[in-house]
Amino acid sequence: MKPTIFVLDGGFLGLEMARELCQTGYRVVVVGHSKQDIAIYAKDVRGIVLPLPQDDSDALMAGLFKAAGDIPGEKVIIGAGEWYRKWISRYRDELSKRFKMLTCPVEEIDALLDKWNQAQMASCAGLDAPKTAIVCDDLELSRKLNYPLVVKPRFSHKTIKFRSMMGSKVIVAKNRIELKTAIAKVTQWGFQPLIQEIVPGVDYNQFLFGATVKGGKPYAVCLAQKIKADPWPFGSGVIIRTIRHDDLFKAGCRLLKESNYSGICDIEFMWNWDTGEFDFIEFNPRYGLGQRVSQMAGAGLADMAVKLAMGQVPDSQVIARPGFFWVYFDEWAKEKAWPWRNMYLRQLRNSSNTAKIFDIGDCRPELHHIKNLLAYKFKRILRTSVLLLAGLLSLWRDI
Repeated sequence: MKPTIFVLDGGFLGLEMARELCQTGYRVVVVGHSKQDIAIYAKDVRGIVLPLPQDDSDALMAGLFKAAGDIPGEKVIIGAGEWYRKWISRYRDELSKRFKMLTCPVEEIDALLDKWNQAQMASCAGLDAPKTAIVCDDLELSRKLNYPLVVKPRFSHKTIKFRSMMGSKVIVAKNRIELKTAIAKVTQWGFQPLIQEIVPGVDYNQFLFGATVKGGKPYAVCLAQKIKADPWPFGSGVIIRTIRHDDLFKAGCRLLKESNYSGICDIEFMWNWDTGEFDFIEFNPRYGLGQRVSQMAGAGLADMAVKLAMGQVPDSQVIARPGFFWVYFDEWAKEKAWPWRNMYLRQLRNSSNTAKIFDIGDCRPELHHIKNLLAYKFKRILRTSVLLLAGLLSLWRDI
């Protein structure tokens, strides 16, 4: 009998992983932290709500043990997002009493969550990377960089919150004044800034090395290209395509060889127009958005993670076949609303080469996503209106 898989993450990452595992024949329990989490409503999964690890670690542990006690057979636990991955690593001894897992020492996760450390790791692996700096105590950069620059959160597990608050993955600074403004804004919202030079190229020069790894060795690999990013040009990949490229494959393997990483990873590279090399951008120690396409391409990353967690180490490496597509639900919906959107790319996609984007028989997660999105936009409009009204009242008083 196959083990039951506990997927820790109620967002899109958890949803993608849960669907991949369900389609592979596993029983899946999705652990979210709120009834607003979309993944707990997916078809054929058992959804439960428990506190986030950073909010109440003890309650999360107790809830997991209680849920596991009601389920017969072996159980595997997987954290789809960074916070959960770090928590599992920290408490793997306690969790191992009920669960099997594929994880690495918490010191390794801590190091990988710091993008400043990632840049040093890439350098040790002999990989090109954009020049990177942090802010010193005197508010000056740790090294001289050339404009334009991007400012982003230094720690990976802060990225989603940053994107939600700022509306983008990065802030672009074209001069010293814009840089100081961006750093002040990022710091004001509680993030430590990381500053990088922009790699010469365009948005579709962004590439992904996704893999399931044990002890620094990848056993399932999915190489992909971000065909379209949103927002352009530094956004998340909303349309990706699996590819084969020896240089990209070698770059990812070299980086992993420098680590003792175990788990699913999503490593980002960018093709540098000036050098013709793949520049390392960042290492995400988690399941990546869009990695579900690896299953259709013949190298399911989540399935391999379960096998490795169960002690089943394959004799050979599996590499995803090229030519398969994945489209983010929001982008798919926009294509339906505006039929002229992505016309050329749509001609390349069909049911046999594109991961299923929307299933009327399993649409509750998407409906909850739409509801959450509308609520978020309403709150943002309301907040903007309140700030505008406060400004007008202040101006009126001054007059």
